[in-house]
Amino acid sequence: MVPEKIDLVYTWVNDKDPAWREKKSKFDSEAFSCDKDANSSYRYFNNDELKYSLRSVQKNIPWINKIFIITDNQKPEWLNLNNEKIRVVDHKEILPAEILPTYNACTIENAIPNIKELSEYFIYANDDMFFWNEAAPEFFFEDEKPVYRVDKRLYPNKKYKHLYGSMVYMAYSLVKERFGVSFPYFSHHNADAYKKSLFLECMEEFKKEADVTSKNRFRKSNDLQRMIVTYYSLYKKAAVLKKVGICPIKRFFGLIPDSEYFDMRPSNVNKIANSKAKLMCINDSRKSTDAARTKIKEILETKFPEKSEFEV
Repeated sequence: MVPEKIDLVYTWVNDKDPAWREKKSKFDSEAFSCDKDANSSYRYFNNDELKYSLRSVQKNIPWINKIFIITDNQKPEWLNLNNEKIRVVDHKEILPAEILPTYNACTIENAIPNIKELSEYFIYANDDMFFWNEAAPEFFFEDEKPVYRVDKRLYPNKKYKHLYGSMVYMAYSLVKERFGVSFPYFSHHNADAYKKSLFLECMEEFKKEADVTSKNRFRKSNDLQRMIVTYYSLYKKAAVLKKVGICPIKRFFGLIPDSEYFDMRPSNVNKIANSKAKLMCINDSRKSTDAARTKIKEILETKFPEKSEFEV
């Protein structure tokens, strides 16, 4: 049994918008106390990924009910705002005025269930995540429980020096310390299914940590990362766990992973083009190159050439 209505939520930013750049520049000095990764330009780089992601929605998960795009007083110039299936949600609709503007993805993601019209069941994706091949509602929800995919090759580890790893480890540790249970699983970093009421319950359970996060205008290692919802849901036995990730040998024999993640470096271009996974994340990072970005855009145009109903 799957939910009758499943919504989709994106977060999106256009780093080339002069007004957004000017506003952000007034707060860039606050990022000096953060991890060096927290305010890197690639975190905001817009390569029209959202347009192609929405094309992938129409092609591969057309059963989606409503689509919400969370932005900071922006909208994609190509977006069809007359489409009743889609709505742009400004930060000020879901976050208190006193913490705005914020450039902390964790703060924004933690506020997703504050969208009033959002259905009980929803999928969340960054704009660089794609529904690469056809997927049924059962791929995301089983018996009305969200399916949480985790990376079978990684586990929460305090030795991780990068910001993302530190935040995941903190989320893992919070649940372990509070409830005496251990879920040694690491995020697969791709589109995830959620239950709104459970998400809100988790944010209330860890309200102190969520409040600290909201005061960090840029990401810090003490941020409450959304992986906390996965751990909390597993503790409540309110989710289905699936491990993803396939080693090269198994891939050689034709096994296809549910979810794949690549950054935009030249060596990954062919892997992305040939992937058979249902979910794909193509991440901009410090290893990305302009040449690879150009090639990836060509791949996206080839993969999803048809203009979607969400474009003008």
